[in-house]
Amino acid sequence: MSDITESLAGSAGELKDNAAEKLNHLKGQAGDIADSLKEKAGEVWDDLKSGKLKDEAAEKLSELGDATKGLWNKVTGSEEAK
Repeated sequence: MSDITESLAGSAGELKDNAAEKLNHLKGQAGDIADSLKEKAGEVWDDLKSGKLKDEAAEKLSELGDATKGLWNKVTGSEEAK
């Protein structure tokens, strides 16, 4: 019975060590992701402050409007959007 108890205790210890190792690995990955997100957020903030995003958004909105008008024309069969 002692052998079974020791074997189970050894297995439990190995599982605990493996879990701790995987957890540390995941913590490292989470830290890397957090650093990357902070960097990207900083870049977006800089673009926002500089007006770059506003210009890009206006351009994309114009493109979307043109695409919508074209789709409307196809659906209605008209030359101009109604």
